[in-house]
Amino acid sequence: MLNKVLRGLFLSLAAILLLVSLLYYIREANSIANWKSSGMVQSTVHTNPDSVLGFVHIDTSDFVYRPFPDSGDVLLTLDDSIANSRTWHKYFREPNKPGREYPLSFTHKNDTLKTVIRTRPVRTWDLGFILFMTILRFLTAFSYMGVGLWAYFKRPDSEGVRVLALFCFAMSGFTVFAVNLGLEGYTTISIPFLYQIMLVLSGFGLLFGAFWLHLQLLFPKPKKFILAHPKLPYLVCYLPVALIFLLSFIGRARGWYNMVFILIVIMMTQIVLGFIVLVRSHLTTTNLLEKRQTRLVLWGSGVALLGLVLFFLFALIARPWLMRLPEIYLFGFVSFIFLGLLLSPISFAYAFGRYGLLEVEGKIKRGTRYLATIITLLLGFYVLIYLISGILLSSLGIESRGIILLLALLLAIGFTPAQRRIQAFTENKIYPERNKLRIMLNDFLRQSLITADKESFWSEFEKRLRDVLKVDLVYSVLRSKDDTLLAHWSGEPTPFDRDSKFIKELTSLESRPVMMDEALASEKAFLNDQEKDWLSKNGIALILPLVSHSSTVGFLAIGFKSEHKDFEAKDIEILQSLSSQVAVAAENIMLLEENLEKRRMEDELGRARQIQQGLLPRQIPKTPGLLVAAKSYFCLEVAGDYYDVINLDDNRTVLAVGDVSGKGAGAALLMSNLQASLRTVVRVGIKLSEAVGEINDLLFANTPPDQFITFFVGIYDKRTSTLSYVNAGHNPPIVFRKGCKIEELSTGGLILGAFAGVSYEQGSVELKEDDLLFLYTDGISEAQNSKEEMFGENGIKKFLLNKIHFSVESLLENLEFEVVRFTENIPLADDFTILAARVSKK
Repeated sequence: MLNKVLRGLFLSLAAILLLVSLLYYIREANSIANWKSSGMVQSTVHTNPDSVLGFVHIDTSDFVYRPFPDSGDVLLTLDDSIANSRTWHKYFREPNKPGREYPLSFTHKNDTLKTVIRTRPVRTWDLGFILFMTILRFLTAFSYMGVGLWAYFKRPDSEGVRVLALFCFAMSGFTVFAVNLGLEGYTTISIPFLYQIMLVLSGFGLLFGAFWLHLQLLFPKPKKFILAHPKLPYLVCYLPVALIFLLSFIGRARGWYNMVFILIVIMMTQIVLGFIVLVRSHLTTTNLLEKRQTRLVLWGSGVALLGLVLFFLFALIARPWLMRLPEIYLFGFVSFIFLGLLLSPISFAYAFGRYGLLEVEGKIKRGTRYLATIITLLLGFYVLIYLISGILLSSLGIESRGIILLLALLLAIGFTPAQRRIQAFTENKIYPERNKLRIMLNDFLRQSLITADKESFWSEFEKRLRDVLKVDLVYSVLRSKDDTLLAHWSGEPTPFDRDSKFIKELTSLESRPVMMDEALASEKAFLNDQEKDWLSKNGIALILPLVSHSSTVGFLAIGFKSEHKDFEAKDIEILQSLSSQVAVAAENIMLLEENLEKRRMEDELGRARQIQQGLLPRQIPKTPGLLVAAKSYFCLEVAGDYYDVINLDDNRTVLAVGDVSGKGAGAALLMSNLQASLRTVVRVGIKLSEAVGEINDLLFANTPPDQFITFFVGIYDKRTSTLSYVNAGHNPPIVFRKGCKIEELSTGGLILGAFAGVSYEQGSVELKEDDLLFLYTDGISEAQNSKEEMFGENGIKKFLLNKIHFSVESLLENLEFEVVRFTENIPLADDFTILAARVSKK
């Protein structure tokens, strides 16, 4: 029940604050729009203790002619009326037209003088500055509001988070209502009870000091004495403020200024105390994650709030001096304060989210240094322009503003180069060693882009990175050759693979380092048990993704720092800047390795090609009664096609053609096995069909199930002019006889190597003089052109019938040329072998 009530109160407070803030900004936007088109003056006045108006700041361009009043002169009359704050407000703080002139009188050193003041259009600079400050306040206020709501909805049951939400709401109210642009008189929007609501919310905004102190007592975890005395923070943080509010209510309006003064002093004290508690928490904690959280809040919120305290303190001490400054300068001071406050909700959001702390801390530090550099330069340029313009106006009597504008322009041209030089100088002074180490690593990586020695590169790189970061371990995890698993460069396996959620998350992070304690605490790391165990076992503190072209090359697993020190924001910057270079170097080494491996394979395949070609008959042996020619084409380095011509004796010749399924080295090895088996069995003297059966059983025993051979073997006997043959599933050879008669030789049986114990039938054909026997593999019959049309068996028959009178050598050469012409020079997809034998009496 209590949680529901608290939830309702929080949401109601946030809704009211959000609604009123929006209404306030709408009203303020209306005021700015009306002010933009109105006439105005830059000179300012202030009501003195004796209720008279005194000039505070004088802009001589407001006046039509001399004499010009000086700061401290008393304004007597304005437009022939007694001057008071109401008349001044009426003429210069409410809608008016540019160019209006009003006579006025004032006292200067006991003399009464008269002049004329004239309204003029709002300057572009003034308008831009007001808009900038309004937008900055808007962003700051709603950043606080957003972080407060986000934190509360994320962990509504945490006391620390509830206090953070209240602190953010109070800061949001403070940034909205604490700054008065002085443009209320220009608004045309009337909102009932807005003033009363704003007064209440302004009072709530002044509680941010109490919430800040309470928050530091609970962040990043409750202090021990708070756990022992849980009610103590409420007494310390809220009782003094409550007493002041009570006294101011009892006293009504009497002494209100003193009450506000006391309230501001209490608020500043609470901010300083909260800062001290935060510093102590940072220095005493031994938990590296908590140290990072407190350090981020110190940089992002503590420094900004301390700046606010110093501004309040300066305003209390030097209030008379500040009152004499032009409003634009005061707005400038306030804008710088708000720029610092804008970092506060960002730091709290990341500190409570516990992810990317060092990365954000580095950005905040860089932004702070950048802002400090700009402020220093602007102040220096302002002082320089002020001094030079004073010399020109007073000493030399030059009143032309063109010279001053020219001077300002020249200084503006030199602003950016000066800012860069100062920024670089600051970086080198703050982190000289880190910059040297960064340069050293960059040089090493550039030199390593041409190396192919993986071992020397990674061992030297890991050593250098260990020395740079002063860590116990650097472990380079890279993708494997098959692009699935990730392992150490030495080959030691890891539990990571390319499809794991963690690796996919690293790819999305690109070059952003991941602190493992932050990722696990924020539940943003999707690690399985094996991956967690591996990281814990190896003592991995940080993971640096190596991503190139949106693909994960691997990652660097980096251990804890020596002497229990934590990583710093500068370490993260160095690693992030090196990530892409290391990824490119790793990818380059992989490619060089692959190229070397490819070259080795090509050399080996080249030697295998030479060996395989040596296995084929280099010269056709003596073939009694036959004129024989053969050609074989390899589409890869090695092939699975086979032909052989074996002279058994003075009368018999073996002709064989085979085609191993598949291509490449495996098919070539199987082909050589077939050749050896054939040359063995045909010399034994057994029947050809039995010999083929023996070869089939031998191949079946030594061949993978998915590989087989189509095979044709025949023995021509010159004495009987017959060809005894067996066709084991091969393309039937063709016999071309006189009179264009064609006969195909298909008797035999199944392919070789598929089944054991296969019986083969032996065929026989009589060959007469000038008959042509043509053997081929399917690589030539299945050759395709661009229309995917095959040359086909009919194409072979048609061509050979037309060229039957050619010699066997010319016949094969012309057939090969015809196939190339048919395929339009498209590379063949398969090996092919052709063999022609013509019967001759010789």
